[in-house]
Amino acid sequence: MAAPRDFNPVNILQQGKQLPPPIRSRYRKFDIYRDVNQFRLIDEHAVQVAQTEHKTFRDLIWHLIHSQRFQSDLEKARAIFRWMTSRNMYTISFQDVQKGSPEEVLVSFKNKKGTYARIFETFCGYSGVYCAVLTGFAKGLDYRPGDNFKGSEYNHSWNAVYIDDNWYLVDSHWATRYLISEKNNPENLGRRVQVYEYDDFYFMTDPEQLIYSHWAKNDKWQLLTRPLSLPEFEDLPLVKSYFFKCGMYFISHQKGVVGTENGRIALTVGFVKPTNFTYKITVCGSNEETHKGQKLKSFAMQETQHNQATFILRAPKPGSYYFTIFAQLLTGDIGIKNVFTASAEYKVNADKASSDSVPLPNCSDSNWGPGIPVDQMGLEPSVKDAVIPTSDGKVSLEFKKTRPSYILCKLRKPGMKDDELEKCISETDQGDKVLVTAQLPAKGEYGLEIYGNDPAKDGDTYTHICQYFVHYAPPDEQNKAFYQEAPQRRTVAPSQQATISQVGYPGGTAGVTQGMNNMNVGDQDFVDLENLPPPPPEMLQQQYLYGTVPDSRQQGVYGGLGSQQGQGTPGFTPGAGNVIVPQQQQAGVSNIPPSSKPIQVEKRAVGQEPPAPPSEFKLQPVTAEKTAAPAPGPATKQKPTLDAIDRNVLHTVDDHAIQVSKSEHSSFRDLVWDLIYSKSITNEIEKVRVIFRWLATKNLKEMHFDNVEKGSPEEVLLGLKTGKTTYAMVFDTMCNYAGLHSKIISGYAKGADYKPGQSFTPGTNQHSWNAVYIYGTWCLIDCHWAARRIIGKQTTHEEFHYQLDEYFFLPDPHQLIYTHFPEDTKWQLLERQVSLEEFESMPHMKPQFFKYGLEFVSHRTAVIYGRGECNIRLRYPAHRIVVAFNFTIQYEDGREEFMGTKLNKYGMQESVGGIASFRLRLPEKGSYIIYIYAKEDTQENKDNVYAQVCEFKIVQEEVTSPPPQPFPPCAYLNWGPGTAFFKYGLQTYQTTATILTREGKVELQIRIPKQMQFMAKLKHNEMSDSELEGYIMNRVVGNTAYFNITAPCRGEFGLEIYANDPSMEGQTLYHVAQYMIECHEDVKTVPLPKLPHGYLGPQPKFNEFGLNTLSHHDSVIHLETNSVEIQFATAQEMRVTANLIGVEDEKEHPDLVFTQTQGSIVSFVIHMPATGFYKLQLYAIPARDPSQQLPGVYNYLINCQKATRPAVPFPKQYAQWKEGCYMWEPLTLHKDTTSATVNFRIGIPKAEAVAVVADSDWNHLQSSTPGVWEGKVPLDKHYGRGVKVTVNANYGGDKTNYATLLEYNI
Repeated sequence: MAAPRDFNPVNILQQGKQLPPPIRSRYRKFDIYRDVNQFRLIDEHAVQVAQTEHKTFRDLIWHLIHSQRFQSDLEKARAIFRWMTSRNMYTISFQDVQKGSPEEVLVSFKNKKGTYARIFETFCGYSGVYCAVLTGFAKGLDYRPGDNFKGSEYNHSWNAVYIDDNWYLVDSHWATRYLISEKNNPENLGRRVQVYEYDDFYFMTDPEQLIYSHWAKNDKWQLLTRPLSLPEFEDLPLVKSYFFKCGMYFISHQKGVVGTENGRIALTVGFVKPTNFTYKITVCGSNEETHKGQKLKSFAMQETQHNQATFILRAPKPGSYYFTIFAQLLTGDIGIKNVFTASAEYKVNADKASSDSVPLPNCSDSNWGPGIPVDQMGLEPSVKDAVIPTSDGKVSLEFKKTRPSYILCKLRKPGMKDDELEKCISETDQGDKVLVTAQLPAKGEYGLEIYGNDPAKDGDTYTHICQYFVHYAPPDEQNKAFYQEAPQRRTVAPSQQATISQVGYPGGTAGVTQGMNNMNVGDQDFVDLENLPPPPPEMLQQQYLYGTVPDSRQQGVYGGLGSQQGQGTPGFTPGAGNVIVPQQQQAGVSNIPPSSKPIQVEKRAVGQEPPAPPSEFKLQPVTAEKTAAPAPGPATKQKPTLDAIDRNVLHTVDDHAIQVSKSEHSSFRDLVWDLIYSKSITNEIEKVRVIFRWLATKNLKEMHFDNVEKGSPEEVLLGLKTGKTTYAMVFDTMCNYAGLHSKIISGYAKGADYKPGQSFTPGTNQHSWNAVYIYGTWCLIDCHWAARRIIGKQTTHEEFHYQLDEYFFLPDPHQLIYTHFPEDTKWQLLERQVSLEEFESMPHMKPQFFKYGLEFVSHRTAVIYGRGECNIRLRYPAHRIVVAFNFTIQYEDGREEFMGTKLNKYGMQESVGGIASFRLRLPEKGSYIIYIYAKEDTQENKDNVYAQVCEFKIVQEEVTSPPPQPFPPCAYLNWGPGTAFFKYGLQTYQTTATILTREGKVELQIRIPKQMQFMAKLKHNEMSDSELEGYIMNRVVGNTAYFNITAPCRGEFGLEIYANDPSMEGQTLYHVAQYMIECHEDVKTVPLPKLPHGYLGPQPKFNEFGLNTLSHHDSVIHLETNSVEIQFATAQEMRVTANLIGVEDEKEHPDLVFTQTQGSIVSFVIHMPATGFYKLQLYAIPARDPSQQLPGVYNYLINCQKATRPAVPFPKQYAQWKEGCYMWEPLTLHKDTTSATVNFRIGIPKAEAVAVVADSDWNHLQSSTPGVWEGKVPLDKHYGRGVKVTVNANYGGDKTNYATLLEYNI
């Protein structure tokens, strides 16, 4: 693509302008974006440009940046970053390369005379983006912990880029990955060197993370609260980007070089994402991985628990080792290869060989102790530690089952054969648990390996699920063993603790890594929100609950403003310039005297005669004094605020003003006497307040005076009736006679008829307000807007609503500048004056924006130019106030629909971690207005209405192809958990409102504090609710509600969740949350059955009867076979029965369910006749209840995915069988049974005699154990004849009277 002839790019960095000072950004990378898909269109464009050859740099920069009309520095920087990480820099060439030209800079890299950082800076400069090249030391491929950087030959350079008036760090070189590295193939640097991927970690990397690998020689460009010295940087452990991607952080040792004590050391790291770990140990210098034929890795133990991974080394010999930790993020993402990646590395200096330095028992895994595989098998181990010590050689542990499973155990010991050890260990399956016991043959170290089998899907295969380290030794030897080095067993020596304590976000947060230790990811009641350290952005994306980084209330000041006493402050910019956030001022500064005593207020009736002033009272205007008003300027002292007035005094001042407003005064003199001097108000803030409150209360258009002279104060006040005067003139007049210096300020204001992006011209949007001089400081005030506050979005003057707006009483000049622009810019009262152009470009903010402490994160101009999706982000102080948001979208001409669909449906709002995002995908090119609203969302303010906080104009220049569709038609525009979610005390690890499917499926889990009812709906633009019923299912298991969604096809689906507390709210369910389910896969899914609300799981009588699930706690069972046994526990003797029903044909299969009881355990053995879904309905009633109607107590849904055996009917079960009887064998009899005789073993507790009758042949069973009847019954002559075989019992009395319990049909 060739640039237009008139295109002449200019490098902003060569215009002699000074770079903005290096100050750490107020925002984390996570605040700016959470998903790289936000940049999808930009990235695709950059990659396409990278695949195109350009004759000149002018053509290239036009094609990459200027042809796209990027509207933000972020978009430009992203496009440059992705171009650089996609372009093979070794093959770039231009038609003509002049000395000192940008072409020379770009081709210099392949000639080894230039750097990525210099190229990135060049692109930024010609894109109008400030950028700096940072040089220093980086811990690259050749670096190992303990290495020292020598001399002044810095080995790397990277960039700081100024994006939306905040500095961010970028390393485009380290972000680029090649198929063939230049280091390994210096002679092959031609076109075979190709970029194949990039590492997004190095785009806008948080300084607290980059400091582990990059040290800038100019310490200010480290962008840390306290910069690190070079020795401190060298002391840090070697960290790779994958470390932060896994949400890892250091716990035990935060120096790169650590020493053993008596040959031992334990290294511990924390993590917040589901992660597997392994490690490698090599000898420093030789890189050997073995010692005397044994892998060095076998001299260390790895154990993982409580989101901590600990590596315990017992050195086989003194010397130095490299200990490298590898991680494997368990993302579950489709197409992502789960491989272990180097994450961190230490240099371990061993002072001596450990006294017990022998290899660990040779087991299958590198991790010791139970972990994720045990959980996945549905087992709960009694021993959760990796180490089992024993002093007598006896080992005993148990695994509680939460569903059917089997366990196989193996012992390992160096020097002993497996078959010898097999005799020493056994496992006993006791139904709901497995007991593992061992008697060790000799003292020493053993490995105990546990293998598991899930009969529903594993067949006969057993898989390694965990291993234990068993130490058979005397107690004193155990106490000295190497595993005691683990942090849960020992305190780390102070010499190994962190020494970096002040690296962090503005506000004095904790250190780079030590601060991470203090992060509480559990109970929120103990999180110190004011001192919480900044977690890596990746941490915040995880499904773990913990506090947020503190927010400071926004107080914007426009660009380049000098801080008081030269102190730096965090930057923030809604507009084009740089905004500084001044520090909060404290009340009670000495130049403001304390409040007077409360005023004695007399209540008045409307029209009541006011008190008359004494005859000697005279009005004396301040303008008549010889002292001139001070010149305007920004506050240099404490700015007066309402905080300086005692609350009781303020209340009486306001009440007095209201009472005065009820009276009519014959003259201005009478009014001023009554309002101010009659109460001897001398405090200047109180004077201003009483005037302000009277003006905001009095209906000035109905006021009259007895005598009005030309030029008199009375004429000024009455001029409001005719429009000859303004509120500002009235306020100025009253201040003048109250002894206060005041100034009428004229200028432009963004009022009710203002539209974002509007230009101001003389005669339009004119407004006047005031400045008043209070105790040595000029303060701003707008009585008119305070008395005429407009609520909500307005389209006609008839819809105006008024109430007092306190915001306009002494507002901060740094905030008022967003709506009020004085003609005389000195009356901005700012350190740096804002130009009219800057004022016009500022977003249109309302007072509530500042009331709620909001800040702009993404878009800081009134007009947004959109291409594809647009994501507007605001920051709110989530730890101080609960804010709910809403929005409306309309065309600029006022239309609110596109082809019959409300434009609001093309937006979704989500609030997470103090960031409110508004995701918009507008349907067509054109101009739109988005109005954003907020309210304090608490139970006390449940009736509080939304107030507008800001608005933007969006010029949609491009739309995606195919055209955007509305978001799924859910009940609300707000996505994620709602107010009711938290009211019910619900919790979820799903931190974002968007959930991606995996193989077309999603499972959402919500923790519940008590028994609740739930209902869920799926919503789609083109499918009805009834069509989607079969693709969602919810049930409650224990204290967790599960919502399983199967996407019917590619696309977006809304998930609405409703809930209630059935003990208090009956059957009415309330909306608690809604989520976006996105399926980007081509899936062939089978809809789940449509089941009534509340059908699955326990029914009301389940808990009342004292029943509990034993084998299957989840009401949805997925099987790889067509047989399953389900067990319940009973608290009393019960009568039970069950029914199996095919979902598709509603056919009942009572003969394929066998019910039996053994003690307090009731079992249901079920055979499914074919694949498909089945409903299993269980019924029960206490045995003492004579009723013949058994209520339903529990319902299962069984998904039989494979038929592995014929479904033979069970014997027919009569009523007395279901009263405590149990069958060991035979469960079935059929024509294919080949045994001539069949062994019967039956439990019938109350029987006195039991007989099996085949045709007319009686065969009596014998009882050697009370209640258990056994015997062999010949059946060979009856097979295939349709003969019925019955089991009969005599319960005493008439010995010839037998009751039939079971009936087989063979």
